[in-house]
Amino acid sequence: MLKIKSILVSMLAVAALASCSEDNDIGAGGDGDKNYDVAYVSISMSSPKNTRTRASGEQDARPEESAINELYVITFDKNKVVVKDASATKYVTVLGSGSFGTNTSGVTTPNTPIRVATDTKYLLVVANPGKKIKKRLDDEITVTTTFNDINAVVTVDTESGKPDNSYLVDEVVHADGCTMINAGFFDDSDPDPTNHQWKSDCLLDVENFIILASDYKTEAEAQNAAKSKPATLEIERLAAKLEVMVSASLKVGPFASDDVSQTNSLGQFEFGNWTIDYYNSLLFPFAEKTTTKSSHSGGFYKSNFYTVDPNFTAGGGTDYLTGIIKNEVVSREPHADWTAQSATSGANYKYCIENTMDETYQKFGAATRLVLKGKYAPWLAGDFTLGDDWYRFSNGTNSVNFKSLSDLQAAYTPAKAKAEADRTAAEKLLVNACEKFYDQIKGELASDPGSFAALTQAALDNSNIENGGELCKVDGCIYWYPKSLNYYYYEIRHDNEADPYMEYGKYGVVRNNYYTLTLNKVNGNGTPWYPGDGPEDPDEKEDIDKLGAYLHFELKVAPWIYWTTGFEI
Repeated sequence: MLKIKSILVSMLAVAALASCSEDNDIGAGGDGDKNYDVAYVSISMSSPKNTRTRASGEQDARPEESAINELYVITFDKNKVVVKDASATKYVTVLGSGSFGTNTSGVTTPNTPIRVATDTKYLLVVANPGKKIKKRLDDEITVTTTFNDINAVVTVDTESGKPDNSYLVDEVVHADGCTMINAGFFDDSDPDPTNHQWKSDCLLDVENFIILASDYKTEAEAQNAAKSKPATLEIERLAAKLEVMVSASLKVGPFASDDVSQTNSLGQFEFGNWTIDYYNSLLFPFAEKTTTKSSHSGGFYKSNFYTVDPNFTAGGGTDYLTGIIKNEVVSREPHADWTAQSATSGANYKYCIENTMDETYQKFGAATRLVLKGKYAPWLAGDFTLGDDWYRFSNGTNSVNFKSLSDLQAAYTPAKAKAEADRTAAEKLLVNACEKFYDQIKGELASDPGSFAALTQAALDNSNIENGGELCKVDGCIYWYPKSLNYYYYEIRHDNEADPYMEYGKYGVVRNNYYTLTLNKVNGNGTPWYPGDGPEDPDEKEDIDKLGAYLHFELKVAPWIYWTTGFEI
């Protein structure tokens, strides 16, 4: 769960270092001549523990999720324009891991203070920046750069030739650690709780922590004075984190009509793997926060929150879809990074860039989703062997499942024998669906029998058709579930207490939030194809919340913030 970083920052005006290296390394800071045009910043970093039901809570992070291997420090004047000490060559100070020391309490502190300008008012830190943010900090800051310039939208480029879209996480979680930035500030100073809110930016006001070098006889005295007057800065990860678990009491439909409590499963399900789909490729280094309904328990954050990302609203059409990257299906093979379920919390997980949207733009094409694959059959073990092929005639409430190809052919044959004018509406649909299925798969057969009626399961098995269910991804076709393979999707829910239709903050993935999704119930079949553009797949512009919604959620939130979500498919 999330262990958030807390950074204790001592801002000090002190004598300047005599010189500055090309990369702005920290100087030694001895008792030499004072320079009255600079100040020093001493930074101490600690990692407090963070510990949902219906509220969000906080939990510990993994050590590698909290490690600071590289820290960028940027200072600003009262107008939030960058400033630097006069002898510095860049507007950033970069601290490597060798510049830190850690005490027995886990507090990490730079070995020597950082030089800053005397007119420093605000401070920003970025830990372990990804390559896009790193380039901005290293190469694009000039004398006129403002906080808004640094915080402009970051676009993660599409990388061709990759087998999946997992590269999209590299900007926020990479070999050098998790990218982190100032967490921002929740203002609860007003006696009226309804006026409590997150501030619009994340800059730390350090004006009252500046210690002027001119007030001290030596540089060492000024540095020591600064170290004794720390200001607290908290930083958080830019990534969201997800894992999937399966309930030990998993219910599997269908259920008997008189089984009101749905305690007696009449189907079979075996979980396979899961992946993230509809990745966001756009982010702000710092995202403005807003509150949601869920309460929060924990010591790091005062409040639960939702963020405003670059594609939060539509600018006049479907801008909320901008930057959303879908997993592709190429030659019937889904290009996805599949992950196993977690038997215990934290065993298997994935990261992604946050993805949020205003309430009216909570659309299927905008929200990050989970895709599951596994084996499912709508019959008990004594009636059907899970892992065998089965077939479905999709016809709304009159849909029919068939345990075998021969069972399907037994329904097709008498309907086919009738004159078309004599067939019922359902028989016409069935005949057309079976023949469309044959037309879709005959080109993949090792030996074409010539008709649907002559097709055998052995002919299908001997043809070794990979991802054969994808061939049925057309209107009016029989659904073929090779080896009982079923796919399901779930738009990830954020705030558990946002219950009304399309309520703000209901869906999305938010930075520094850890979502544990626990599968509680499988209502029925999924699709035999990877979800997307199929006859039963939703339109991307359709509201997630719709009448007769097919998913039901129980959400538990987890800091990192930690949410655990029970869901049905």
